[in-house]
Amino acid sequence: MLSFKVKCRFSCIRFERHLSIRKSSTIGDALSTNIDRNLAQNQILLDLKQNLTFQKEENDNESNVPQLTLIEHDTIVSKRLPRYRSMKKYCDPFQNIPQLAHNLHTTLTSPGVHYQSDPRTRWPNYDPSLLSIPHIDELKMDKIGSFTPSSKDNKLLSIATKHNLKNTKQKKFIKYFSSTSSMTSLLIKFHKMLSNDRPINTSMFSKSFPQKTSFTSTSDIPTSLVVTKKSHDIYSVDADRSVDTEITLSILGNALELMLTKSPTEFQKYLKSNEDEPEVDESAYHYARIGKFMVRSQLDAVDSRLPGTGTFDIKTRAVCAIRMDLAHTDYFPTNYEITKTYGVFESFERELFDAARIVMFKYSLQARLGNMDGIFMAFHNIKKFLGYQYLPLSEIDNIFFGDYELLGNNYNYPALEKKSNDRSDDEVNKNNQEKLQNIVDDFHNNYQTKREALSSFVADHELRFSVELLTRLLDIITKELDGKPFRVMFKKMKRRSPTTDKDVETSSYDSIVCVVNLLSSQSLAELQMMAKDRLEENKHLTKDLIYEDMTPSERIKFFNKYVSEFKQKYFSLNNSIMQANGDKLLAYEITVKHYFNDVECQEKHPFPTVDFLDHTKNQRWDLEYEINMINNLQEKNYLYNKMIKDIAFNAFRETEGVDIDVYTEDGVKYDENASIFQNMTRAYSAKATKRSACKY
Repeated sequence: MLSFKVKCRFSCIRFERHLSIRKSSTIGDALSTNIDRNLAQNQILLDLKQNLTFQKEENDNESNVPQLTLIEHDTIVSKRLPRYRSMKKYCDPFQNIPQLAHNLHTTLTSPGVHYQSDPRTRWPNYDPSLLSIPHIDELKMDKIGSFTPSSKDNKLLSIATKHNLKNTKQKKFIKYFSSTSSMTSLLIKFHKMLSNDRPINTSMFSKSFPQKTSFTSTSDIPTSLVVTKKSHDIYSVDADRSVDTEITLSILGNALELMLTKSPTEFQKYLKSNEDEPEVDESAYHYARIGKFMVRSQLDAVDSRLPGTGTFDIKTRAVCAIRMDLAHTDYFPTNYEITKTYGVFESFERELFDAARIVMFKYSLQARLGNMDGIFMAFHNIKKFLGYQYLPLSEIDNIFFGDYELLGNNYNYPALEKKSNDRSDDEVNKNNQEKLQNIVDDFHNNYQTKREALSSFVADHELRFSVELLTRLLDIITKELDGKPFRVMFKKMKRRSPTTDKDVETSSYDSIVCVVNLLSSQSLAELQMMAKDRLEENKHLTKDLIYEDMTPSERIKFFNKYVSEFKQKYFSLNNSIMQANGDKLLAYEITVKHYFNDVECQEKHPFPTVDFLDHTKNQRWDLEYEINMINNLQEKNYLYNKMIKDIAFNAFRETEGVDIDVYTEDGVKYDENASIFQNMTRAYSAKATKRSACKY
């Protein structure tokens, strides 16, 4: 069976290689839409040939080498699954955590959406200062807190060291530490593997939206992590930052959080036009561990009215007109607004639907890892805030793990049976009585049904399974590389038919494949370089501009202008890493099987029953896994090149005509270089401009 599996696995990969150009629709989307598809494919192939090293012929010495070598085969037993443990003694005190200002705390205990201003009367529901977001060039950016990578956070290493000194048992040691922002992209891939791409629950959205129940393709972009040894058997796990660029949303994010948690008078001190010095903006952090893994989470806000710790995350979410047209809105900010609750455009529903398919799962992971109650979402168009919604973590869990088959498998059919000639009246009445009693008994606590509580139970277990799988994989790699720094790239691989480029149904779940390469000190520095530092390194490109005098908006436009140069440097860097590694490149494949009460799950999307909520029933959910080493050098080179290519074409997207003003006095001009969606949102922006000039 193993040899058959191996042959199928790699015949599919080889075939996928021949189809890589045919399947590059997502890459083609990154190019200008008016370019002929064949020309785009030829350009992609040219880039790959110029910048990546392909091994074109089979190595004769590998003919007798097995494709896979089993490295580890074990079962993670539910009773021994590491628990989430908050490290309270190291967490920052609650008095260091800010609270929402402007009376926004009222949204936390009021379910649903909340408009910043009433669309009909235009009367502000919250402080009018929120209707005027300052431009990024007007902010004292040096006074606003910035992100600190975990590898450069001395407190993380100090906590891990102190913890290990006080715990003599090996199973309680901390071996790895990271931040939630570095971890979430990878954990999404583990979710997709463990759940076998479980569909998103979109039942709360109206019929106006397409019946899309999957994550967007961005979730399939490979995740790249950099692992470095910090002291005796303690490693930092950081996101690979070699593709980071400065964008308006990332620069503005921390400032918007300050705007929501500071009084208008205090926030004014963060503007260059104000001579007063603001308070020191220091972030508060929560520390937790799952087994040998410690994670740092930033605590954005707290409110005593919320259950548990009362802490929650603040997410400032730009409207779709900005997210889908980012480069153009850097030059010409949009006036797109939210004017209604439901609808395809200008609605809260549009923003929540997009969030569910793109970032909501990431939000839930950050909240769960930080022991938070939920997420406060603040929607804006960069010029002003448009509305707010608080989503408890339990509600987000219901989106990704919710199961509404409360009254039977066919929950979308009438719940109660009608009398018929096929069944006796007594039998129908008995079944209907059972269903009615199910309704009566369907509650787990004062705010959740059993199915809703089960979704949180599954989300919690899946996270712990994911972290434990990652820990065991990293243990193998760190031992193999003897503590040297390395980069590991992950991708969830879909199985392909060897005779067609379409996905095929299979009883086996998809796998996660990772490629590992050693890093020299120079390569390590480049992979951990922040976007601003990378700009300084390339300041020779600015020509007539002096780096020190560049404003944030000028830096953003600089990145957009020279995106092809940065992509070329990225390819060159990774080509040199490949050449330096030679035959030292490592690759692994992770596969899993779910067992409920010792019975292998045969369902397409594994999911326990509500009986698992009853702790007296001693239910078991175990995860059997295999970690296999990929031996074939050609396959490892292919996987390396494929992941580098996918990352590059997602990060460095070249666009045309983004600096051309399409807005006119009467409306907007159709832009053939823009997508249909971009043209439409620009029209809605022009509509908002006209609407604002109307009298009541």
